[in-house]
Amino acid sequence: MSIYNQKHVIFLIESPLSDRDYKRFGIQDWINHGWRVNVFDVTLINAPEFWSHIDGEKISVNFGGLIVFKTIDEILSSINNLENKVVFIDYLDFRNNNLRIKKAARNNGVIINLKLGEIPRYQTKKNFFELFRVFQRPIYYTYKIISSIKERVIQIKAKKFHPDYFVVGGNKLISTINDKKTIIIKAHNYDYDYFLKGDHVKENKSSKYLVFLDEDAAYHSDYKRLEIQPFVRADNYYPIIDHGLDKIAKSLKLDIKIAAHPKSNYDSKLVKYKLPTIKNNTFNLIKDSDVVVGHSSTALQWAVVLKKPIIFLTTNEIENSPYAKHWKQLINNFASILEKKVINLNNISNLTNFENYLNVDHKKYELYIDSYIKTKGSQEKKLWNIIIEHLERDLNLNRKFSNNDR
Repeated sequence: MSIYNQKHVIFLIESPLSDRDYKRFGIQDWINHGWRVNVFDVTLINAPEFWSHIDGEKISVNFGGLIVFKTIDEILSSINNLENKVVFIDYLDFRNNNLRIKKAARNNGVIINLKLGEIPRYQTKKNFFELFRVFQRPIYYTYKIISSIKERVIQIKAKKFHPDYFVVGGNKLISTINDKKTIIIKAHNYDYDYFLKGDHVKENKSSKYLVFLDEDAAYHSDYKRLEIQPFVRADNYYPIIDHGLDKIAKSLKLDIKIAAHPKSNYDSKLVKYKLPTIKNNTFNLIKDSDVVVGHSSTALQWAVVLKKPIIFLTTNEIENSPYAKHWKQLINNFASILEKKVINLNNISNLTNFENYLNVDHKKYELYIDSYIKTKGSQEKKLWNIIIEHLERDLNLNRKFSNNDR
């Protein structure tokens, strides 16, 4: 196999290539830079039930470079029979057959991993009371222990596998990377690209409102893919959210708008918000809002950059249910870093003044941006342009290629 004598990038994914992902992966940016682009989708191999559940064939974008593989042998053969070294953008985890795919990719090019869109993580601590609950609910906690062991094995595999490049958005993540084995490309999160569009960021207010950032909490398709229980139950969640938003909005004399999660499909659901949801317009809804309300959505990062007042919400179900423990920790940690209090909507009748929740600590917000959104010193360019230009320099791909090279 010859060295890098062509511009060829292959995305490795395990969730169908939607129109949103096509744009998020900057595929047109690669093409504009003269790269040949392929997307290798292994969803049918790793999660056939998930593929059927979301109708993967229907939501997959019509892109000539997309290949949906049905067997592990097919994708390994395609990678191992590549005629030239290529660049792999690796979105695979370390479950199932993915380690075999990663090893084949390593032998046939360079691997790029992205640490982008991170939100503050909470380190769990075990205590006596958790041990006591094992005896109260042995079947449930035996399942949890087995799941924890599997997750730990995955983490060990991940630590042993060093990609050639890590693309990082935020300084907090740099300390987690072994820079002696991996080259760091300093960049920013996907959504920061919105702030590079000039006039696009100017407010265009026509009304005063708060926007609630939906996370498709009861129905998210990832529950099926990850084989986990939903964090909330629809019958519990939507009525309490409706009631809470109504009280907060009336107190602040604001209207309510709900920004639907991009993967949600509320048209097909019987139990949902009483107000209509607005899809695929989250950035503008946040930009023109007076207050942003949510749990732990990554879209809250737009509110941080725009210095919007943020109200964090929880419920009794999220606080007390074992199946919502992870989400509870994310909400509390996100709020804590911005020095915000979290409102429990089940106790909202005790609150009369929400102005106290609207403070914006600019120093905390700026620290959050540096830690989790944009790496200090990174270029003010579109994310994928930063990556492409870095790779073209490193791999000497700025030169023109002859027809023989292609």
